[in-house]
Amino acid sequence: MRSVFEKFAADIVARNDDNLLDYGPEEQTARAVEALEKFSKTTPLKLATPGHMIDLAGFGSAPVHFEGPEDRYLLLSEVAEALGVPIWEACDWADKQQLHALRDQRELDEERGDGLLGWECLRGYCDLNLSFVVHHADDYAGSKPDANGKKWDFSGDWLISHDRLLAFIGASPWSEELMSNMGDLFAHGMKKFFGDDIKNLPAYRADGTPATAADMFHTDLTEEEARQKARRGPRGDFLPPLPPSS
Repeated sequence: MRSVFEKFAADIVARNDDNLLDYGPEEQTARAVEALEKFSKTTPLKLATPGHMIDLAGFGSAPVHFEGPEDRYLLLSEVAEALGVPIWEACDWADKQQLHALRDQRELDEERGDGLLGWECLRGYCDLNLSFVVHHADDYAGSKPDANGKKWDFSGDWLISHDRLLAFIGASPWSEELMSNMGDLFAHGMKKFFGDDIKNLPAYRADGTPATAADMFHTDLTEEEARQKARRGPRGDFLPPLPPSS
């Protein structure tokens, strides 16, 4: 896999040739290869089928680069570009999410009490350890102009697992549309999880008036219709049914 990792890393570095920070292209590539090899020791990766694209809940699409034992992995910068998220914001999000995952992993390890360190909470993110700096012209609040009036932000790139995509879309500019689209499918999930007990679960509406979970999570859509709505993106119509799983 080293040659595969080297080509993958070199392609990312070449795309960011004008944005390299601290290290030249050879060392940047080597750092990313090392990160991929370390990640692959606990989450073995294999090259994905070329051209395999993942739908981002109707808000765009991005290619799959690697497959693991339980998930598929995409390049964060490509997902961010499809969703209209600046790469420096995407990297900041991934860094915070990884810290949450580390905390969750530590708590899980302590619960097991066997003195061993687990990895199951840490498979969603792989920091490629790249160092880029991006110049941009917008009035981004996190930036201060340099002596020449230019604004800069630091970034890198990550692998992100397929099961973390909804969390990222939820943090993107499409978060409100995503929540609106997902509401009916979430209602079906609540009914499956709680069964008839959902009628007796107390809940409160946004104005503070009491209700039941059944009132709050009501849908007139079938589950298939709810699934279609959940992936329709910003469109007002339903998408065609999902293809059968292979």
